[in-house]
Amino acid sequence: MRKLLFILLAAISMNAFGQVHSIGIQSGVNLTNLTGNIFKDSGYRTGFIGGFNYELLIKNKYTIGTDLIYSQQGFIDDQTFPDMNGSMLGNTQNSKYYYDYLSIPIKLGYTKGAKLKEFIKIGLSPSFLLSAESTIPMFDSAGNLTGYKKVDVKNNVSKFDLGGLLEIGIGYSLKNRIELFSSLTGRKSLTTFSNADYFGDSKMRHYGFSLIAGLKYRIND
Repeated sequence: MRKLLFILLAAISMNAFGQVHSIGIQSGVNLTNLTGNIFKDSGYRTGFIGGFNYELLIKNKYTIGTDLIYSQQGFIDDQTFPDMNGSMLGNTQNSKYYYDYLSIPIKLGYTKGAKLKEFIKIGLSPSFLLSAESTIPMFDSAGNLTGYKKVDVKNNVSKFDLGGLLEIGIGYSLKNRIELFSSLTGRKSLTTFSNADYFGDSKMRHYGFSLIAGLKYRIND
């Protein structure tokens, strides 16, 4: 990560031929889940992802950039609960586990095309936990669902997450230095968000996909 930061800062500070700086905004949809030793049949959480981006284009081919992103992640677990007779049939409810992050991905990329562009990027995504909560179904003595209880687990979940990413997308240049773009990004955590205080040795890691659309403004040509 330190090497990527050094490359990014060095590229921004140098005065290489063919540099183009751009800033922009983006938003989209997250589909996230987890890997680990438990929650084997978990479902995806659908969440929001959005924020700001900066990119440096060098010689119309190579890009170095970073984003500042709010990212909703997590998963949904279907659990079957017994009724008053001990039967496990027909009593399945969702438990939801939501984790929201501030992410600052650092990306290196290659792009081709003039007006219509194609690009691919790889990078690392350091993320900092903003909130974490679980929503758990509650039952009465007869086994009837009475509601859901929200539990704040921010103090238990690991506060830092580091993931790798791969992004592919297209861009279209408009007038007045504006470019529209859309991308699909796959991410997977390299670190676990479980720990001694949160699901023990379950080794839970985030993974998921993001579909994003946005626009960029070229500061210079």
